[in-house]
Amino acid sequence: MAGPRSFADLVAATARQNPDVAAEKPREAIFDGLQMVGDAIAADGFSFTRSGPKFSRKSGDLTFEITVQSDRNNVAGQRAAIWVHVGVYSKSLTAWRKNHPSDWIRPKAPFPIPVFGNQLGYLCDPACWVEWDFADKAKRRSVADGLITSIRVGAYPLFATFHGAIEGVAALSDQDWPPPEGVLSYLLSLGRAPLATDSLRNYLDKRPKFRRDFDKFYEQFSEMGLPPYRTAIPHDLAAFAVATGLTSNGS
Repeated sequence: MAGPRSFADLVAATARQNPDVAAEKPREAIFDGLQMVGDAIAADGFSFTRSGPKFSRKSGDLTFEITVQSDRNNVAGQRAAIWVHVGVYSKSLTAWRKNHPSDWIRPKAPFPIPVFGNQLGYLCDPACWVEWDFADKAKRRSVADGLITSIRVGAYPLFATFHGAIEGVAALSDQDWPPPEGVLSYLLSLGRAPLATDSLRNYLDKRPKFRRDFDKFYEQFSEMGLPPYRTAIPHDLAAFAVATGLTSNGS
């Protein structure tokens, strides 16, 4: 039996049953808005790919991506909302994962896993989930300008971190979300195991309850072997640490 639907789902379903065939399709509205965004950030080296869709810029080993996800409740002429996600990818990290023997490092992942990724809204101030709706043509330029500003104040500083000292990248591991596994993996892929160990220890020291759970799982997995499944972050991070030989005490 299907679960209850949200009010937004019911509104969208009603609109789909009574479509306005003359109304602008959400896809058309979204790509019109994204073209405005692309024109603005092209000077910063970002190219737009319609499949995805996404904006991306390559810089040596790294690729910086701004990807777009459409709301499934979009309705022609009424709603053309998107959510924007930011990710940093590394060829070195992807190669390191593929060459690692443990499934906990995801060597067989069918797609690149980012060093760091988050919803754009969480990189801005105040940090929160944000959507941009391009349905209203009269307000589309304003919405696009808002997204451009959010990219520049939220995504660009993150990207700039990777052009600075590696210690700045390591500091990105001290987040409640995403979990630190991606940044720690990146440090290991660059041969910076001591810095990865220090970063893990710093992360745990700031979260005493998390550390207690982590230490319990770390001891368990060290003695009994790695678990076959993923679940809560302390569990998963402990399995990752055992699989990679990381310690949490600096030794």
